[in-house]
Amino acid sequence: MIVMIKSAPDTTDGATGLTLAKEGGADLVLLQNGVYFAQKDRLGSFSGQVYLLDDDKRLRGLKDSELDARAKTIDFDKLTDLITGGKKVVGMF
Repeated sequence: MIVMIKSAPDTTDGATGLTLAKEGGADLVLLQNGVYFAQKDRLGSFSGQVYLLDDDKRLRGLKDSELDARAKTIDFDKLTDLITGGKKVVGMF
């Protein structure tokens, strides 16, 4: 399962998305302001794979050195592959 989060970490929607992903054993795709979840110390005990959209990361000025080691930067082609190849996509939070 994939949970897509577009809301910032300090929002109710963002927190709900992360909780759903943790409890469901899902992977995360971070878009728009959701890319801030990829910063160090924001994911807590999350154990799934974390993907963040490169364009959104760059637009918000995030540097690779600021990111959690689990975060993998992807482009739109990879995002499409994840969405179409997943058994279930839940989101947008």
